[in-house]
Amino acid sequence: MLDLLHSAWTVTYSVFLALFLFGITVFVHEFGHFIVARKNGLKVLIFSIGFGKAIWQCEKDGIVYKIGWIPFGGYVSLPQLDPEGMERIQGGEHVAFPPVSPWKKIAVAVCGPVGNILFAVVLAWIIFLGSDQPILEDTAAVVGLVDESSAAYAAGVRPGDTVIAVNGKSVQSWYDFMVESLLGETENNVDLTLLTSNATKTVQVEVADDVEQTGQIVSGVDQAIPCLIGTVTPESPADRAGLLADDIIVQFEGAQIIGWYQFVEAVQGAPRKEVSIVVERDGRNIPLFLTPEYNEEYDRVMIGVSLGSFRVRPMDQLKSDASMISRVLKGLITPSESGKVAKNLQGPVGILGMLMMAIKAGLWTTLGLIRLININLALLNLLPIPVLDGGHILFALWEGITRRKVNAKVQAVLINLCAILLIGAMLLVTLNDIDRKFQFKKFFGNLISGQTEQVDEPAPIEEE
Repeated sequence: MLDLLHSAWTVTYSVFLALFLFGITVFVHEFGHFIVARKNGLKVLIFSIGFGKAIWQCEKDGIVYKIGWIPFGGYVSLPQLDPEGMERIQGGEHVAFPPVSPWKKIAVAVCGPVGNILFAVVLAWIIFLGSDQPILEDTAAVVGLVDESSAAYAAGVRPGDTVIAVNGKSVQSWYDFMVESLLGETENNVDLTLLTSNATKTVQVEVADDVEQTGQIVSGVDQAIPCLIGTVTPESPADRAGLLADDIIVQFEGAQIIGWYQFVEAVQGAPRKEVSIVVERDGRNIPLFLTPEYNEEYDRVMIGVSLGSFRVRPMDQLKSDASMISRVLKGLITPSESGKVAKNLQGPVGILGMLMMAIKAGLWTTLGLIRLININLALLNLLPIPVLDGGHILFALWEGITRRKVNAKVQAVLINLCAILLIGAMLLVTLNDIDRKFQFKKFFGNLISGQTEQVDEPAPIEEE
């Protein structure tokens, strides 16, 4: 009973913390609009975190501050920015207010996304300064381990190869390699351009169909994660050998070590055998001798170390986030890729689930995901779509350049139409999130076709 209560408390705590963290992101965005609107003399009616009926609200200086019961999103009601459109969506009534210049409108619209970007910059620096781990200098897509029985090995993929292109499209990181492989025009096979020690070569491999379970985009192929030692267990083989946290293992029995998985594989093949290793420590190579031991509890050969993590420079963090989101947006407008991208988009339920997983993983993982969500929110809102900030910027630019306002009825129709489309898309993505979690489509598909999963009956027990 106590375990059940503890599990329920853990889930409840994670949900509320995830909602709180997402609420901070929304608050930062809306506060950017709010503070600039007030500085420029615009009328503010409502500042809301969340949509729908208020679960809490108060009024001060003519502004209603509230928290809506639907936690995903928020808004600042600015009638001068959108005289007829958003008031209808937000449940208000149109009232005439003094006009404002288009340039003030642009400043107000831009400062929501700017708030998210500035917050993401702060988070990137906190993540960077919150650790004294080594800085990751190279993010190239280097292959670390290849199963010699795999089709990829037969095709010519080898440890140490660097993937520089997928289907002719340049890749700069392992993430790029995974994305381009998943979004390839062919259903299963992709052409990899590999940089070897002395040449380039192109091989064709098959994309794995169990990526979520194995983490391998190509079966039998793992990334070359630098072999940085995180922690060393006291009195373990590693401790007795003199290994220290932040050591980087670069050689094992004279062979170069280029990745963590390769090192783990090498250790498995040397139980109770003294082996020579070389570690990089403070810029120097230090030779050590190590005797791996078999661990009965885990049924593995182990030395008593954990994988460490590198720091990534703040601008590299932000660049990676922006690149990731830009690639997704590009995929959505590319006919050959849009279906695959849409299928893997995460909606509110998916984002909540990711936040809960990040919370369990630790502070830095959580802050990294919040940073990514802020960059995502900023870039999406800058798209020139009516109802988003980019749409308001577009309307204001038209007014500023032509000195004519966009027809209010046309603006209202466009905003309401786009709002309906976005809400519809959000509902579809949310349903996809739920189906991904509970597999409803598969269940009902089997039910309609008359298929059921076979359950093996237990074998009869023979009495002696």
